[in-house]
Amino acid sequence: MRLPRRFPLLAALAAGAWYLRAVYRFRDPVRLPPADQSGAGAVLSPADGLVSFVRRIEGGQVNGQNVAELLGTPQRDGWLLGLYVGPLDVHFTYAPVGGTVISAGKRDGTRQGLPLAETARLLAGQPVDLLGSAAVRGNERYSYAVQGEGGQTVTVGLIAPGAGLQAITYLDEGQTVRQGNKAAFLAEGGLVLLALPGSVTPQVSVGERVRGAETVVAC
Repeated sequence: MRLPRRFPLLAALAAGAWYLRAVYRFRDPVRLPPADQSGAGAVLSPADGLVSFVRRIEGGQVNGQNVAELLGTPQRDGWLLGLYVGPLDVHFTYAPVGGTVISAGKRDGTRQGLPLAETARLLAGQPVDLLGSAAVRGNERYSYAVQGEGGQTVTVGLIAPGAGLQAITYLDEGQTVRQGNKAAFLAEGGLVLLALPGSVTPQVSVGERVRGAETVVAC
């Protein structure tokens, strides 16, 4: 029996999808913080991905939303960065600074997906400001805050995509963490929020690609 001409193509696509889901997304590359930035007050990217937005935090608010509701910890002034972790990015996330974990926990929520048009743009490498989306406001999430040696606090939030958070987390409250240590594994990717104090200045722009534990995003 002769197979349809398109069968080899379908088989290749199926094999590629299987490899992406079962092997590629679990890769764990060695990541070392830049030696020249160690101890210099630099904040490293907590994840691989696309910079989706860079927003000012003023009076505890950003884009009309309460930072404490987004991340679980209050922050009056500073910066909020959003990184989109796509299916081809490394799915491990990393501590952006070293210090003491002063809070860590998961918050239940919805499992709303992004609109198809926005998802297509992100997959094509085009930034989308996701901050106002229903998914960012209401989906389940995990967040942790690290207080550095200088007393400044940096907070990271992992926002679930429509498939749910499905995160393996490695940090607990009271734990001492080094810059670049693994913080979590995001099986389905998603949006990573990074809240920075006003004493640092973002060094990345919307549309840039960053590498977790390597790219300096603020200093």
